[in-house]
Amino acid sequence: MTFQIPLLMLIERNEFRIKFGHVKEALALWKEIFDSFQDMKDKPRIRILTDVTGPAYTIVLELQLRGFQDLGFKAYQWQTNPKAHELYKKVIPLCESAHKTLYTLEYEN
Repeated sequence: MTFQIPLLMLIERNEFRIKFGHVKEALALWKEIFDSFQDMKDKPRIRILTDVTGPAYTIVLELQLRGFQDLGFKAYQWQTNPKAHELYKKVIPLCESAHKTLYTLEYEN
């Protein structure tokens, strides 16, 4: 008898409310931050979404993680990337608020 461990997939959703008139600037900074991780091994899949309806001036970053172990690895990647730290300091003043949610991915086709 063999046991299979189910694969757990997580989606980390980071929602940022951006100050009026600063979405393009914030979006460019986020793209530059993620570009700074391109050479790193095992980087998570990342999507950047912007609002079409709902609360205006919203940027959503979705990271697809293989499981909870990737949360620690992601934190390590951030800590060892000085360029990302400097760019993130420029994002902070553009934000009104931020919210992070973790989801379990139940089905993907």
